[in-house]
Amino acid sequence: MAGFGLDESMLTPGSRAILEHWRSASVSGREILWADSAQRLALRAAWQQSLLPHWWAAAADAQALQIMADTLALLAEAESLPPALLATALQVQEASLVQPAAILPAALRSEAANPMPLDMEADTFAKAIEDGDLETLAPLLFSMAEDENARRIVLTRLAQRLADDNHAQGLRTILYGQWHDAAADLPAQPFSLGAMALLQSHWQLPAGVAVVVPEGRASRAPATDKPLLHALRERDLPAFMGRIRALGDQPMDAIRQLFLTVTLMIIEGGGGKDPLPLIRLYVWLGSLLALPHRSLRQARKVLFSAAATTFGFAGWQRQEDWPDFCTLAAYRERAATEPVPAPWSWQSALYAAAADAGPQWWLQVAERGVAQACPVGFWSLWRTAQRAGSLTGGPLAWIHPLVVMRLYLA
Repeated sequence: MAGFGLDESMLTPGSRAILEHWRSASVSGREILWADSAQRLALRAAWQQSLLPHWWAAAADAQALQIMADTLALLAEAESLPPALLATALQVQEASLVQPAAILPAALRSEAANPMPLDMEADTFAKAIEDGDLETLAPLLFSMAEDENARRIVLTRLAQRLADDNHAQGLRTILYGQWHDAAADLPAQPFSLGAMALLQSHWQLPAGVAVVVPEGRASRAPATDKPLLHALRERDLPAFMGRIRALGDQPMDAIRQLFLTVTLMIIEGGGGKDPLPLIRLYVWLGSLLALPHRSLRQARKVLFSAAATTFGFAGWQRQEDWPDFCTLAAYRERAATEPVPAPWSWQSALYAAAADAGPQWWLQVAERGVAQACPVGFWSLWRTAQRAGSLTGGPLAWIHPLVVMRLYLA
């Protein structure tokens, strides 16, 4: 494919040329092109540029922005996919994107501002975000993106500004996380355009529900000892929030526990019939674990926002169509000695891990997702679940492939 949009004004001549080369190349030609690191970087930059009109047109449409997040997740994993699969997946995503904006703001074509001291740039950047001031922001971003330290400030400030907003299960942070990993190392122009598209989404989306953050920890009581999963399953708000408050001095550990709890909830069949909000919750919590957090207070704010959102999924009975956790864990322990399971059975993910075939299994999941026309949420979930074990660590790191099985392959 040539690109995600027809607005050639956002593409440099070099970007247009390499997209045309990719579109017209044979399978072997794409493999040769993709094997060259310089060409690969140029392609990634061009794809980001060509996404901009679609991203801008999405405005506050949560469904369109979820598809954008999925596309960014695919681009973030582009170098791990065979070129033929990547090309097909990109074609599928292109068909799902909202129609590109016919007219883009003139500020997106601004010249870079003259550099200022970093602290002044950081303050001006923060104020422009709060004011929704694209005219000030655009030339400043083009300038800051040229400097490694200034770019780091941009990334950190964006992450911190968006992390605690819980609208649409953290859609702002989901977009940031996928864009960061797809574009953080790109040249200044595509990096800056992506950052401005992200902020356009932030300004257009409604604010999430404000959450009161208690100052102190919960008193030690039997209710706070109830596991989060049990409190959530039973819709026991005092026990759930008491447990969160008891964990409040270590907010990132608490978010990690929330993430694992939501993982187990999905495996049990909880969370409602519409999978997309549940997918977003899972991806949001996984994204939060990878973000920088400025202070204990800010991390607590993020924790309680995530906890309040998670409780919105409370109350379910474990579905009997899948084995319980003890059965899953027991199979995992003996998987290496078991017969080869049926493809796409729940056993297949655990067997692949035991046989050191995890990467091949994830690639097969990607191929199946593309064959199923990449359902909304697929790439965001696929990417998050694939790396979730390294984000959480611990004895339950093995359960995350089962989330993809439960939501897309069961």
